Amino acid sequence: MLVKVLERIIAALAFVSGLLLLFITFSISYTILARFVDFPSPVWVVQFNEYALLWITFLGAAWLLKRGKHVSIDLLTSQLNPRRRPVLDLMHSAMGFGLCGVLFWYAARVTWGQFQRGVVDVQAVDVPKCLVLMVIPVGFLLLDAQFLLNLLGALRKLRGAEQDREEAPEARDPETNAKGASL
Repeated sequence: MLVKVLERIIAALAFVSGLLLLFITFSISYTILARFVDFPSPVWVVQFNEYALLWITFLGAAWLLKRGKHVSIDLLTSQLNPRRRPVLDLMHSAMGFGLCGVLFWYAARVTWGQFQRGVVDVQAVDVPKCLVLMVIPVGFLLLDAQFLLNLLGALRKLRGAEQDREEAPEARDPETNAKGASL
């Protein structure tokens, strides 16, 4: 049940990420059109597009990880023996889980510090810096949760592969099957 809730949260935030991408597209298009026809363009467009790029990255990262569309070294993984792949997946998920946990903790501390000190990003529109940065710990927390799910899945695959290897020799060995049948 908790996994389903997490999947829905990740999917909803990926949808928000897509909406932000549309916002970037339309706001920049409007700015270009406004300049072309000598209308004053909004001064906040660049600032909020910068924020949107940050938010898109962290809102969509866990969704990409869940689907296996994140950056990976395909050159290395494609050369691996298929039996060794679950071990690499396990190591990848364990390292990702640990790293995202540390980055979540650090990003949460920095964001909280920005909130406590009342730091403001002074640009075309003054925005509290913690509102801009709060997506970073949220994104790392979701990535950490997804890496944990991937880690558990890799452990299941690895256990399944070990069980298959243990059962496989008996199934393939006709003498073992004949001895087992005669007893």
